Amino acid sequence: MPTMPEGDYAPVPRQGWWNRNWKWAVPVGCLSLMGSCVCFAAIAIGYGYTSFRDMGAYTDALAQAQDDPQVQKALGSPFKPGFPSNTQVSTTNGRTHASFVVPLDGPKADGTLHAVADKDGESWTFRTLYVELADGSRVDLLDAEAPDDDAPGALPEDAAPEEPDDDVEPHAPEAPLPPPEKKPGHESDIDL
Repeated sequence: MPTMPEGDYAPVPRQGWWNRNWKWAVPVGCLSLMGSCVCFAAIAIGYGYTSFRDMGAYTDALAQAQDDPQVQKALGSPFKPGFPSNTQVSTTNGRTHASFVVPLDGPKADGTLHAVADKDGESWTFRTLYVELADGSRVDLLDAEAPDDDAPGALPEDAAPEEPDDDVEPHAPEAPLPPPEKKPGHESDIDL
């Protein structure tokens, strides 16, 4: 019978796979899990952005902003939409409500498109639609009867001047301005 060596000459028992490979398996497993979560999030965000971009409220709002001469003048043409933010879309009882903000990047300046719209049926109705410019001013895209910058105070061709209502009380005349203050030591200060 063969005898087994003892002491320093004894064979070391073979370790299992996990004991031999855990130093690289743990980091690779963690990175794989994180990578799959990032990929899933990117796919979800991309799908959400694509479906939002194809939504009628977004395309209608962007088309109105691109067709508006005041926005073109302020931002330059052509301007490009950025990634929408503050988007909220909800549907309740067949009625869809959308609210979103889209940054606009133009050659002259940047702006921000703000929109709030409702869809009841097939078409979108905007409650709020304006472009906020970098200087803080706003261009209201719902105000279709705004006078042109070239002719201040001019009415559009198809708009007639408003007729006063007979039922409305006429405005009271404005109070007269107080006399200018007199400076002491001038001849005009003497009252007779």
